[in-house]
Amino acid sequence: MDGGAMNFAILWPEIITSGVGVLVLAVGLLAKGETLQRSRAAAWVGVLATVAAALAAWNLQGRNLTAFFGGYRLDDLAVFFKIVVLLAAGMTLLFAPDFLVRHFVRPSDFTALVLFGVTGMMLLASALDFITLYISLELISLSFYALIAIQKGEVRPAEAGLKYLLLSSLASAVMLYGMSLIYGLTGSTYLEAIPKAFGSGQWPLLAGVGVLFILAGLGLKVYLVPFHMWAPDVYEGAPVPTVAFLATGSSAATLAVILRLFEGSFAAAGGVWVPVLLVLAIVTMGVGNLMALPQTNIKRLLAYSSIAHAGYILLAVAAGGSSGAAAVMYYTLLYAVSTIAAFAVVSVYSQAAGSSDIQDLAGLARRSPFLSFVMLAAFASLAGVPPLAGFMAKFTVFAAAVEAGLLVPAGLGLVISVISIYYYFQVIRVMYVSEPRESTPLTFGWGTRVALLLGLAGILLLGVFPGPALHMAQTAVAAGLF
Repeated sequence: MDGGAMNFAILWPEIITSGVGVLVLAVGLLAKGETLQRSRAAAWVGVLATVAAALAAWNLQGRNLTAFFGGYRLDDLAVFFKIVVLLAAGMTLLFAPDFLVRHFVRPSDFTALVLFGVTGMMLLASALDFITLYISLELISLSFYALIAIQKGEVRPAEAGLKYLLLSSLASAVMLYGMSLIYGLTGSTYLEAIPKAFGSGQWPLLAGVGVLFILAGLGLKVYLVPFHMWAPDVYEGAPVPTVAFLATGSSAATLAVILRLFEGSFAAAGGVWVPVLLVLAIVTMGVGNLMALPQTNIKRLLAYSSIAHAGYILLAVAAGGSSGAAAVMYYTLLYAVSTIAAFAVVSVYSQAAGSSDIQDLAGLARRSPFLSFVMLAAFASLAGVPPLAGFMAKFTVFAAAVEAGLLVPAGLGLVISVISIYYYFQVIRVMYVSEPRESTPLTFGWGTRVALLLGLAGILLLGVFPGPALHMAQTAVAAGLF
């Protein structure tokens, strides 16, 4: 399709989520008071919106085209990431009301912000020029500024929101400077114009600096060391549903952009960014896993776990090629399912315990066998235990690295990943071996139950039957990035 075509039919996923978000926000503002039933209804409306948007996105597969004057790309890669972020948003909205109502937060506000955030994420997955990319990132960031600090009267969420605001703004400034350098050298903001301007020859020094600045700006969004310092504090201070969505949806959308940029526009400058990214990926794996060992708070432990998983994913980015890109996509999906399942369990037990300390999980297997089993599956998956989803995810990443000849980084990553088994299974030991501090059974709503079942099904089925998801990722990569 012509780059100037204004085909609004391809925007149905974004139209659905943004339109329902505005509707939910308007109804919430006009309603007198917010009852528990109305709160749950708002969340379920949001869930239905994500399902409808996911179906609309699914129907767009195979329609590889560029629209809106070359700034928007609809291809199978964009569709894949749209479905992942919609899955993350839908699962988050399922268990969010049980947490939010007890913390005096209006779930209608939360639902609207999640829908606005996921709209930005879907736009980001299709961004094909710097302007669309930046506006999409800012829409995501604006949503999370509010989502992180949404608990009224609480100090920690406000502090976490301020930290995210300051560091995210700094990252945006750094990334914008990098974009300005590339624009100054190419005269265009379009991603596909960059390789045409520089070709496969030697890239100018300023272009290399611009690439590294953009890597630094995006690195903060995916917890790349040394841009990770905000994550543990924000994870600990923000509401659990917010953290679940931040850890999965935001990272997935950013990885879509990283693939388009570094496997497409900046591929010819691999001599500049690949060595840097390899070093940072290995350091990120190491820092994430080592810093997780002494943690006593489950949310901080999951923050460092997210940092470590960012290292694995970025190793696949550095490996490049179709295998590396497909590994990134597959890993993103399986990580999202496992992580949201874990946070759904944290949401339930932290409400009952009044804190998110790991020791509060003591005896969870006796208080709620179902919750403990979901957490066992989620943590075993994140640790890479076969035949669960996380094992296949790590296998694809390390296989892509070996295929690219990165034997030493792959070996180091494999050794470092063994560390994660210790801290994940320490939590499992507390759940199954330690004596419970209370004997009262834990209760939760149907929304939370559905989210837990979806997470458990994803962990088991995507690990045992990886073929369909892997095939979808490989097909998306084969279609190209522009």
